[in-house]
Amino acid sequence: MSNLASFSVINQKVAKIFREESIESKGMAFVRFCLRTLLSLNDDEIEETITDGPMDGEIDAIYVSDRIIHIMTFKYTDRFELSKKNYPESELDQFILTVDSIISGNLDKKTVNDAVWEKYQEILSLSSNGKIEFKIYVISNKNHPVDHAKRKLENAIEKYRIVDKPLYFDQEDIVAKILENKTRKANGQIRFIERQHFEKANGNIKTVIGAVAATDLIELIKDKNNSEIINEQVFNENVRIYKPTHRVNKAIIDSAIETDNYYFFYLNNGITILCDRADYAPSTRSPVVNLTNFQIINGGQTSHSLFEVHKTTPDKLESIELLVRVCEANSEDPISQKISETSNNQIPIGSRDLHSNDLIQRKLEEEFETLGYFYERKPNQHSEQSKNKVLNNEILGQLFMAYHLDMPSEAKNSKSKVFSELYDLIFDENILNASELLRLYKLYLPLLERKKEIQRKKRRKEQFDEKEAFISRATFHILNGIKYLFEMEERNIDLEDIPVNEKQKRKQKLYDTKGPEFTKRSINMIFEVVEIEMKTRGEVYTHDKFFKEIPTNNIIRIHILEMIGKEPH
Repeated sequence: MSNLASFSVINQKVAKIFREESIESKGMAFVRFCLRTLLSLNDDEIEETITDGPMDGEIDAIYVSDRIIHIMTFKYTDRFELSKKNYPESELDQFILTVDSIISGNLDKKTVNDAVWEKYQEILSLSSNGKIEFKIYVISNKNHPVDHAKRKLENAIEKYRIVDKPLYFDQEDIVAKILENKTRKANGQIRFIERQHFEKANGNIKTVIGAVAATDLIELIKDKNNSEIINEQVFNENVRIYKPTHRVNKAIIDSAIETDNYYFFYLNNGITILCDRADYAPSTRSPVVNLTNFQIINGGQTSHSLFEVHKTTPDKLESIELLVRVCEANSEDPISQKISETSNNQIPIGSRDLHSNDLIQRKLEEEFETLGYFYERKPNQHSEQSKNKVLNNEILGQLFMAYHLDMPSEAKNSKSKVFSELYDLIFDENILNASELLRLYKLYLPLLERKKEIQRKKRRKEQFDEKEAFISRATFHILNGIKYLFEMEERNIDLEDIPVNEKQKRKQKLYDTKGPEFTKRSINMIFEVVEIEMKTRGEVYTHDKFFKEIPTNNIIRIHILEMIGKEPH
């Protein structure tokens, strides 16, 4: 049901986006807000996803993730009294018709705008190469559709086995998504050694400190479904990812496998566990402590290192004990937030979150602050700041992939690599600084604005130059092309017989002035490639598919380098 508190939470966030991002309507701002909140899409992905506009068939967004097609319709009101109404049935009827046409492969181009049609073509291309799945969303800050309207939608898609049951989000569902503690609860047990423990309690908080066998710790952190791996969920509030090659973790492992490893207790700081409840019999020998909804908030490196020893030389753990501090505090109590280094309402720790406290991330944040920007190490870290001053480390990583690693297709289609296998290459503190990331972002920003305009025209079914149509799918490739043009000029400067400091000044001037010119040249040269590919591939060619393919990286690189080589110097 609608209530003022939930309505206001959403309305304020939508108003902020509408105001700061110059969105054409609050309804469109709501779409963007929901795409960020429900699917965690970044701005580049959002521009490709939104189809809202005249002749959209009530399809407001289509997001393609691998082989899963997310089809969404949205309704928004900025008047609280209207938020008490249900999602309009007549508009849901139109949505049902269009969804059915898309899934069945019978969509008529004349009935939809170019943005919807382009996504439809992408879906057809995917389906011709294997099985695809659909997810249908009905999203509004009003109430859910009435029951018989829901049944119409569900009956319409029931015949397609590749479609999940529709997902309905009203204002309460959306606010719950914002606020919910997405950490999966974990319960477990740990045993204190003999009488080597003591308890301290003050009002609503209780702490038990004592010695625990390393073998018991291993049992606590094992995955219940696979004893060969760690249950990483219990480290969700310990945001530092474990790095086995780090010297500190090597030292922990070395101290655990030494002959005199009984010194481990005295040399290691131990671990801290935060839980909702810690139940045990305090006056008994070797009491078992039952932990409800626990998190290891300090000692993640120790825990992971000992697990590595467990996998290789488990007998070494028999003589190891370590200090454990168990803090019992209700997750709703403010003291719980003070004990933990991270908020209890933190989202599940993904690879990005796990790196959020890395030294390089904090260094970049500090440097960006000096430059007048807010560096977002984790999602929504600076949501209260003006959006044009907040730089997301995920998109910055994608830009680095495209520009410095020559991986624009991967930057477009595999952003997860930024915080997984490519993390150490991208965020290498020996070669990376905020100034360079800011330079890349300033090159990318005009491309993003052009992308927004092109996608806006597609959604409104307005005329636009076909020569520009590919730009909205090629932003990372254009950035990569700009790199080759800069490198050519940099080489020319290096060949000049002038002092090193003068060369540096010349290069800085190059960066400051040549961006627009090199952007235009990169676009023109990539368009030449596009023309060739369109002629070669014929009707099967689509911009989206071409710029996602990894071979495209090399095709464009070879062409640009060849064109540069032909230019007079």
